[in-house]
Amino acid sequence: MPEQETGYCLSFYQHCKKLIKQMFNYHPERILIDQAVAKEPLTEQICQRFPDIPKTLVENYAWHQENSGTDPLWNPLTQGKKTLHLKYFQGTSIKACPGFSEELVCCNYFTLDLIENCPFECTYCILQAFLNKPVITVHANLEEILEQVRQRTSSQPNTLFRVGTGEHSDSLALDQILGINPHVIRFFAGLPNTLLELKTKSSHVEHLLDLPHGGKTVIAWSVNPEEIIKQEEFKTARLNERLEAARMASDAGYKVAFHFDPMINYPDWKKGYQELVDQIFDYVSPDRIAWVSLGTLRYISSLKSIVDERFPGSSVFLDEFVPGVDGKMRYIKKIRQRLYQNVQQRLEKLAPQIPTYLCMEKSSLWNNSMPHQPQNAPEMEGLLLKSLGERFPEETQCLM
Repeated sequence: MPEQETGYCLSFYQHCKKLIKQMFNYHPERILIDQAVAKEPLTEQICQRFPDIPKTLVENYAWHQENSGTDPLWNPLTQGKKTLHLKYFQGTSIKACPGFSEELVCCNYFTLDLIENCPFECTYCILQAFLNKPVITVHANLEEILEQVRQRTSSQPNTLFRVGTGEHSDSLALDQILGINPHVIRFFAGLPNTLLELKTKSSHVEHLLDLPHGGKTVIAWSVNPEEIIKQEEFKTARLNERLEAARMASDAGYKVAFHFDPMINYPDWKKGYQELVDQIFDYVSPDRIAWVSLGTLRYISSLKSIVDERFPGSSVFLDEFVPGVDGKMRYIKKIRQRLYQNVQQRLEKLAPQIPTYLCMEKSSLWNNSMPHQPQNAPEMEGLLLKSLGERFPEETQCLM
């Protein structure tokens, strides 16, 4: 790597370490608007939030055709996030989780495409290698997208759909500014057989607390020990900020959830993750926690070179990894198993009523790690839905 680029990477890494100490505040440098969504209510709402930002109508926008210039500090992934693209979404908005596989035990989760790309800078983020454009994209034809959800869920009235918006972006990182989720939460409150999950590493929930959510929205936090947050999850909320936000959401009647994902194998992993479980229960009653998932670091092979360049101080890949059946690199089995056992045993001791599951693992990993050993996705989903039906009967009437 040229010396100049190496200097940039180190400078950017140090810059991120400073940013984590500050409250994250996203402010785009420009807004691109598809002709097809120029008159959409969400487009007008977002543009009103940024009255002084330059706005350009576009058609068939292609970011890769732009000239990056000669600035040696220019980085397409970092620079791209300064552009907000309001786009017309075509295709199927609600679909099965892309992690689904016949080889892995999944939970029959559905995803909803609303935003692509994330303003946070987690070193291990798969979006760095997965997305084909670095700009932050908002699908502004929101009413059409939600109508697809209505049609899909109403076609199977006796099925409970768990639908999450955090697949291609953090669900709440920009929402205090963009104001998308208030519309979505109100919409899901009127659907009898759905649970909406908003998955985040932010602490911005104040604008959601007074909404008529009807018990149909679960606000979920991806969590790691504070040491990992400081080292690998730049621009995100600190652990105590996430947990305080969870307490606020719970007090407002929302169910909450926690995702220990991705768990990192670091020197103090045993103490760090056990203390993390304890900290969660210091803030939130187990009776308000809908579910907890566990998953270890996994990545596609092309990600490592990107992370090495952008975050040379990161240590997430300094371990022994092997390819899994889905093609992703993972810790060797014994490392994953001990990480899972450590957290699961603590959860069982303190709150055995909370359903827990592994994310994207083979059934053999469940055998010595978890209290249940489902062999496939329907069995896994059945265990989760049984718990939800018993603990939250009003919000899961379609299961009765």
